[in-house]
Amino acid sequence: MADDVQDEGPDELAWLQPGQRAAPAEALRRIQVLCGSRPDLFAAMFLVLATHQELPRDMLAAAIKQFRGDLDAYSRDDVVSLLTAIWNGGKSGFDAVLRTRANSPKKGGGGFSWVKE
Repeated sequence: MADDVQDEGPDELAWLQPGQRAAPAEALRRIQVLCGSRPDLFAAMFLVLATHQELPRDMLAAAIKQFRGDLDAYSRDDVVSLLTAIWNGGKSGFDAVLRTRANSPKKGGGGFSWVKE
């Protein structure tokens, strides 16, 4: 059976193997597809985190924020916290962090208005 898989040609899932690093444009394209394929925020973020473990979480957060409108109200640091909660606490950890971030005061006009989070 394993020989059958090898005979089919290049492994389409090779990019998921440990130690494989995608070019930034390719990783961004994949993240966009993954974010768009799951309406549930947790599921989308979990899938991105699981398939792009080699990327730093702050980069993942920035990429996810680009493709998920439901994260517009959250800072990049908030999204990093959500990714950490997914990694350490699963769905219940994610929900807990999401609740605390949703109840926290939003950023005021004291920042740089020209910098997009």
